[in-house]
Amino acid sequence: MRDRRPRPRVPRRRDRHARTRIGAADARTRHRRQRPPDVVALLCLRPAMSGGLSAVVSSVAVHNEVVRTRPDLAEVLYQPWWHDRRTGEGPDSFFTKPLCARRGDGGVSISYGPDYIRSAQRGAHVPPLTPAQREAMDLLDRLTGDPRFALTMDLCQGDLQFLNNHVVLHGRTAYADHPEPERRRHLLRLWLTGVLTPPERR
Repeated sequence: MRDRRPRPRVPRRRDRHARTRIGAADARTRHRRQRPPDVVALLCLRPAMSGGLSAVVSSVAVHNEVVRTRPDLAEVLYQPWWHDRRTGEGPDSFFTKPLCARRGDGGVSISYGPDYIRSAQRGAHVPPLTPAQREAMDLLDRLTGDPRFALTMDLCQGDLQFLNNHVVLHGRTAYADHPEPERRRHLLRLWLTGVLTPPERR
């Protein structure tokens, strides 16, 4: 379980944008396990003063739209991409995995955290993003902000959200918080593993 309460000495960013990219701060790629968790749960203890909406996107619908409109870029999503664990400067902080992978049940599991892909470029041994990868990221950024596939939720105090981490991309919009520490945004996040994965694949 992770406490999403703001840290005391970190200045809060003002709500300057109507929406942030899915995967910007709370992406599933931030999780450091080799296999991503099955479910992410979010409990709202206190909402922000304004903004901070929970943003969710059907990753399967986005994947199918890429396949329909840009099959050439869909192939790129199944190739290895460099990611950054942000655990230090050494080579262990960087790893490769595809953005899309076929599941044992025939479905598609999708993981997209653009900030952690871009920050992987700091690795001395990490090659630059290819033109095709950059184009694929631009397309994903557009589609994950498309209202056809995206939904925002205004979580109030006591609200509990459960998301299937294999088929839903999740993030939040920018927010402005209360100046008083006791009134600031406070959420608890819980990752659950093994609840959707068949035993033979755990």
